[in-house]
Amino acid sequence: MTATEDILALAANAAPTAAAAADLALFADAATRGANSAPVRALRTLRPDHAGPAALPDSPAWRAWLSATAAIAGGDGRQTQHVVCAAATAAGEGRVEAAVAVGVEAAALVESRLVESRLAGLADPGGWSLPAVSAVIGAGLAAGLMLGLTPGQLRCTLGICATQAAGVHAADSTDAGPVQAGKAAFNAVEAAQLARLGFTSSGEPLDGRRALFALFCT
Repeated sequence: MTATEDILALAANAAPTAAAAADLALFADAATRGANSAPVRALRTLRPDHAGPAALPDSPAWRAWLSATAAIAGGDGRQTQHVVCAAATAAGEGRVEAAVAVGVEAAALVESRLVESRLAGLADPGGWSLPAVSAVIGAGLAAGLMLGLTPGQLRCTLGICATQAAGVHAADSTDAGPVQAGKAAFNAVEAAQLARLGFTSSGEPLDGRRALFALFCT
């Protein structure tokens, strides 16, 4: 099975876990701590129509970007979990613990496959921020589940996410670090919304010589 099939299988068996509940609680706490951080304040200036320190844009994708950035700026090092939690909580209402559980697992699967590709002899992807690259896939899966997408739409979501996977390791310790990781949550929610509207993408966006794993290890 391809990694995409493995991830869709996770979605088909999504169930809440104690770990996901803990992830959500830690995300909420970290987002509160980082709510007035420099990266979040900078992002808010991009939306002058939503002025004020407590204002949140009404776009789910923007809410995901801001809350993920705040949580990552909160400084507890749980970047992947915060991106997935931000996307899931912003995308809609539903079984959020189940969505987070499989989203985090999917992100871990993608990161492990990237590492396996490196060990198999491909070039070292160490210049990329692997948590940022892999988190968008898991967050897209979580957002898609929150929106009630079909398996076909979830596959398209993963493809749309893969086209936007990015993040450089050199930025991790700067103000751009939380912003680039938080953008993964934005991209994930946007991808799920586009898939719901009928947008298509690669059916196998992760495996293969022109897909994500090969791209980030060359």
